[in-house]
This record gives sequence, structure tokens and C-alpha cells, in this order.
Amino acid sequence: MSSILQSTTTPAAGRRWQVANPLTWVAQLHAYGQEQPVQAAASATIFAGFVFMAFPNIDLAVSRWAAAGDADFPLSREHALRLLRDFNRLIPFLILPAVAAMLAVQMRAPRAWLPRPHKILFFLTFYALGPGLAIQLLKRLVGRARPSEIVEFGGSLPFTPAWQVSDACSRSCSFASGESATAIALIALTFLLPPRWRWKVVFALIPVVLVFSLNRIAFGAHFLSDVVLAWLLMLWIMLWLRSIFATHGARIDAALTRGRRPLET
Repeated sequence: MSSILQSTTTPAAGRRWQVANPLTWVAQLHAYGQEQPVQAAASATIFAGFVFMAFPNIDLAVSRWAAAGDADFPLSREHALRLLRDFNRLIPFLILPAVAAMLAVQMRAPRAWLPRPHKILFFLTFYALGPGLAIQLLKRLVGRARPSEIVEFGGSLPFTPAWQVSDACSRSCSFASGESATAIALIALTFLLPPRWRWKVVFALIPVVLVFSLNRIAFGAHFLSDVVLAWLLMLWIMLWLRSIFATHGARIDAALTRGRRPLET
């Protein structure tokens, strides 16, 4: 029997079965993410964008769960959730000066126990281009009104799907979520850690990212697509920049430290 199966099942047929079998998709996606992380992040961003554009009611359904009508999102008045939002907004003002000071130390008198200069510069560059530049450009270019402002929830502005350019909003717009971008940016800090700690810290940060980000949906400040696409865009930029800085790490370190050897402490 085994010989019959072997004679009638070709390698090509086996590969087609693997592609068609949903049970293998998770493993294939994991392998794709491991082998080509930048392309995987790009693909995930594009795919999610098409889903939210094709099915805009997803955003309305999720926001409707948090709304009480008449532009009222009652969770936005919860003191604990407001403190959580304020703390998320404070995080960049705590982290960025500390990381910049770390880079200054490494440039002046390199320390072996601190992250290499190119890793620190990667984080600062990512923060400037991702949560800083990309998100703010999207807010200005897309002009999407926030959930609490649209007609469906008692406001006066029209609802527009993700990525659809609109003049409904001119400043502090909904797409994409800045708080979600700064929350997912915490993941970039793990590249400053020794490899053996990275995944442990990533898993510890995931609940933090979720709470900070979904809090904004509960407030009526952002749609689900604002949050999810902010996450994916930031991961795409993060992994792309990481690949560049890792490739040229030795030259960046030499340029920043002018060839000084790290000091042992």
C-alpha cells in the first residue's frame, strides 16, 4: 500500500496539498515572518488595509460597542482610563531623553555594558520617522474624523473608511493612532537588550500595548483600523530600519565613537 501511495503522490502534488491545507498556513506564515520579516510586515499592513477598506463596517461595529449614542463614549470619563491615557502620552518624554543620553555617553566614552551606538541610534531614528513623522503626515493627509465626531454616533462629521482621503478633519485627526504608534514603539526598545531577553520582554510588553491602544477605541478617539494599521505600519518601519542599521552597524559604531574602544566598568 505504501508503495502505491508513493508511486501516485508526486512531490509537486504534496506541495499543492500543503498550500491548500489550512492546517499548514500558520506554520508557513511563521516561517515567512522568520525568513523575511520586513516583507512579512509589509504584506500584513497591505492586507489589513484592504480588509478595512473593503469592510468599513468593522470599524463602526467595534466603535458602536463602546458608544452610548449622542456622541457619548462613557468610558472616556473613567478616571483610571484617563490616567492610563495620560501615562501613555508621558512615556516618550521619559524614554527619549534617557535613550539620547545613552547615545551621548557611548559617543563620548563608550561603555561595554551599554547597547552599541548603532542600536541606540536605530531606536531614535525609528521614533522620529515612525511615531513622529509618518503618523503625523497620515493625520494631515487622510483627514479622517474621530468616532465621537461622526454622524453615526451623534456627531456632525461623515464617516470615512481607512486610507480614504477626506476633508472632514484638519488637525488632530483619527487616522492613524498616535498613541497606538507610541505604544508599539516600545517593542523597538527590545533591540537594545541582549538577545536572550528580547522575546521575554516582547511578550511582557504585548498586554501593555493592547491596553494603551484599545483604551483609545473605548474613548471614541480612534477606530479599530486606526489602531491596527498604526501597529502594522510601525512594525514595518521598525523592521526595515532595523535591517539597515544591523547591516551597517560596525561602520555606524566606528563613526559615532571615532574608533574608541568600549570602556570596561
